[in-house]
Amino acid sequence: MGPQRENKLTYPGGKMKFSNPVGEQIKENVQQKEALIKEIIEKLKKKGLKITAARVKVIEYLLQYGKHFEIETLVDWIRERCKGKQELEKVCPSRPTVYRTIKLLEELGYVKPIFKQNNRTIYELTPLGEEHYHLMCVKCGKLVEFENPRLGKEIRDIALSQGFRYLNHNLEVLGICPQCQEEEKEKQN
Repeated sequence: MGPQRENKLTYPGGKMKFSNPVGEQIKENVQQKEALIKEIIEKLKKKGLKITAARVKVIEYLLQYGKHFEIETLVDWIRERCKGKQELEKVCPSRPTVYRTIKLLEELGYVKPIFKQNNRTIYELTPLGEEHYHLMCVKCGKLVEFENPRLGKEIRDIALSQGFRYLNHNLEVLGICPQCQEEEKEKQN
């Protein structure tokens, strides 16, 4: 596994913490990021969509931000980057532009929702195509990625055995993390 990073977002139970074993790969690799931006732009062009400076900025900012995000948090983060910088304020994406661009990236398979709870959606940047799953603590919101190729194969086999043409799957594993379990034990004593 690669480096892990915690990314905190507001969560109903406090701050949401993400552990991203592979999430920094794109953020760290400038050449890979530039190639990915070109690839996305080409796919948008093939769909007949305009490539605006604001739309490109959303993609660039998303790749800078990290792998897991909520759209509103991303909007706020982008606005913070643009604030007070005249050259950026001209192309700073509006809230609707960010939402529309994320929706397009979802349609193209570069972004996918991984958790939907309490009218909130957490998205994931998925350009590397690595198959992995998420464990989420329902107490503190900690999100941990894990890989299990056998699990993915089992899910695909189940779909095929039921006559489905397999497209994709999303597995949410909810539980209580070790830290929160420890806190619960301490409160009971």
